[in-house]
Amino acid sequence: MHPDFHHFDDNNVDMAKYTDDIAEVGDALAALMPDLRRLECGGADSNPIARSLYGRLASNYAGQLEWLDSGHAIAVPPDCHFTRLKKAVVSYGDVADYQLPRMVTGELTAMSLLAAPSNHSWAPFSTSSGSQVIEFPRLRQLFVGYRTTYLANGIAVRHRDGHPWRLHFPRLESLRIHNSQQACPLLEYATLPAHMESIYISMESAAYLNIASVVLPAAKRIDLHITPESHGDTSGLPAINRILESARGAESLELAVEDNTLRVGPGSITCTALTQLAISAPTSVDTMLSLIEGLPNLVKLTVLCLDLSGIQADVSVPGADADASVEPLSMSLESLLIYHDSRGHSPDAAVAVLTHMLLRIPTLSEVYSPQTPEGPVKGFVESYVPRYPHLSGVELTLCRS
Repeated sequence: MHPDFHHFDDNNVDMAKYTDDIAEVGDALAALMPDLRRLECGGADSNPIARSLYGRLASNYAGQLEWLDSGHAIAVPPDCHFTRLKKAVVSYGDVADYQLPRMVTGELTAMSLLAAPSNHSWAPFSTSSGSQVIEFPRLRQLFVGYRTTYLANGIAVRHRDGHPWRLHFPRLESLRIHNSQQACPLLEYATLPAHMESIYISMESAAYLNIASVVLPAAKRIDLHITPESHGDTSGLPAINRILESARGAESLELAVEDNTLRVGPGSITCTALTQLAISAPTSVDTMLSLIEGLPNLVKLTVLCLDLSGIQADVSVPGADADASVEPLSMSLESLLIYHDSRGHSPDAAVAVLTHMLLRIPTLSEVYSPQTPEGPVKGFVESYVPRYPHLSGVELTLCRS
């Protein structure tokens, strides 16, 4: 039976003319390499003939292939069934209505689905026509990367009778979900183990509203990202706080706000267990100081656009010989990375803010602020280190010019 080529008729190529040739070449190549266990398909780009040839070649090894790595959507015969795959990397590419090759899940330990539409079907992994449950008994690593643009209809992961597929991952250790823009049915309908190594989720801000009630498994590392496609929408921040607060026992709890138009306010991030925070949008000094003070477990802070204008907070420091005590701003923060907003950059203000923080955060071990003049800060450290010995342990990377 020939592959279904109707999805591969881009570039105005009449694939019917090449069907027999593709089958002949694919079978001949397979005959030259009868014991192949790993197949990597690359370089086809949008060439429909090459992608179809890959599909024909792969189908010849359906009963023995252990590793399939395809960066392109490949066309395999509809009766092709990969029965021994341990690792699979499969892309939907830019092909509309592409159906994944059928795969037996029993041996799979690692799987990546690339450029997936939100409503992609999990049916190719089903082994029973009557069951709504799909089991991945040995899968330890799962990556699902969604297409940059798609129409989410909220009914992905649907069984043929309209009910959701129930996806079981009893031994999953690492889950990565990238670029989910509106809904994430995988998180809604999957049964995950109680304990995992890592969970990484990258979504538009509003998409987090759809999983606000999801309780993530206990994982050593949980990493949430708000994608640049959020366009300044802050509606998902309360849901993100709930998700983070429901995380149990995470050694590392991280949030990255990658949208450089999504402004974070002093009360926007409230999960006190957060250990790492990165903000791309312009952030006021007052907001930064408020966040540091309100997040008692924060270990690393990255601010990529610190606005030095309109500072309301008192960032003065006592004299080097003064007896006045300095109240710590944080007793957890170890790493600080700051870039300044070039539109309001003031070297004097940059020095004032940084020296204030150096004095009030005794746990700091490294500071990277390449726009802050090095000379005044180094002079400050030399003058204050006798009274504040913690300053001698801070590695400073600043502007030398």
